[in-house]
Amino acid sequence: MQGRTRLRPFALAASILAALIAAGCGSSASGGGSSNASGKEGESKGTVEVAIFHAFSGPNAAYGPEAGAGCYPAAREIDAAGGVVGHKLVCTPVDSKGDPADAVPAANRLIASANALVGVLGGGSDTATSVVPLFQQAQIPVFSTTGQASFDHTSDSYFWRILSPDAAQGSAMAAAAKKLGFSHVATVFGNDTAAQGSAPTAISGIKKLGLSLSPEQTLAVGQSSYRSEVQQLSSAKPEAIVSEADPQTSATYFSELSQIGEVPKLITDPVSQEPTWRKAVSGAIGASLLNKQDYAVVAYAPETTPAYEKYIAELHASKQVTEQSEWEADLYSVADYDSTIIMGLAMEAAKSTTPSVYNGYITKVTAPSSGAAVVHTYAEGKEALEAGKQIQYVGAVGPVSFDQWHNAGNEFAIERYEGGKWQVSTALTAAEIKAAEG
Repeated sequence: MQGRTRLRPFALAASILAALIAAGCGSSASGGGSSNASGKEGESKGTVEVAIFHAFSGPNAAYGPEAGAGCYPAAREIDAAGGVVGHKLVCTPVDSKGDPADAVPAANRLIASANALVGVLGGGSDTATSVVPLFQQAQIPVFSTTGQASFDHTSDSYFWRILSPDAAQGSAMAAAAKKLGFSHVATVFGNDTAAQGSAPTAISGIKKLGLSLSPEQTLAVGQSSYRSEVQQLSSAKPEAIVSEADPQTSATYFSELSQIGEVPKLITDPVSQEPTWRKAVSGAIGASLLNKQDYAVVAYAPETTPAYEKYIAELHASKQVTEQSEWEADLYSVADYDSTIIMGLAMEAAKSTTPSVYNGYITKVTAPSSGAAVVHTYAEGKEALEAGKQIQYVGAVGPVSFDQWHNAGNEFAIERYEGGKWQVSTALTAAEIKAAEG
């Protein structure tokens, strides 16, 4: 894993969205009148769709292109191997705008109008609780990157999550504080949904590990000043700050902190690896200071897998994705790539593109077993399935082993920004993270 970065960029360059629209992707949910998604013997085979159901506009407008950077390379790989049960697979952007008020009608339109819809990538933390029930009712598999605790023990049989939940992220941040040798830390989290997903377990983990915690702060995001909170933290003199907040909030807070005293070491999550966060906070306190102080705690695959190498190749060959290098190390793009490949292999195993049929085959193409052929690409998996073999897809994020609630997760590592890129400093063991869990 050394040298392989894991970023979570949320900023959207206008050129990316423009390129998607110029490519004819738009935000239409229609699958085309000639498409037939049944995949049954004797019926004509056309196009099937995976919807990229994320924000392409609004504050979280990077979520859509981020998922597209996973879907388009997977679709290219699938179609090069003959498609899904003979069907061409396409990725269709649908703009949720990052707001339930817009996402719910968009989901309803998608479900009603897309006659070839076979799966969904999406339902981020801002909209998942509102739209996942709609896809569940429509019996359409949805692979989500939300970290919300409400899905940790979900009964939604069509919901799937490859990445670790927010609660695990918080525990990992606490474990990192312990492993780095700090005895007195502070917590500074925004009051938005994303930050508050990991805040409770980070705080409880710090206390469980016996570290001194002072102060414990929750910031109202987007304020013009945090002078009173900064004064409180500076007076407490913590050795490190465990933190997640949006770029604007973080920049304002750390700028004011640097003006009245030293900025302690920072223990952040993948949001600090986001280009807009990095740019905002670097502008506030200086890039050299930020790079020196920041420890990012991120999920990662233990090693670069063959599937990851395939992802990189397909990413750079995908005409629908601009600025390909920006997405190479994005954990969420990589997860969406794996999700699309898994859906395709499940359809091949089921010999059907009907969502209610192939949904039951998702674990059959990912679960480890003594007789399974380990495969790393769609072509390998399809060939093995056609030969009558059972398979285990080991993806770009590593092995994907879903539990009874359709959740899978990754290990965590502490990363530093060195030599112009993110480098793994040390891995966190399962025992270290477990010790921080409540």
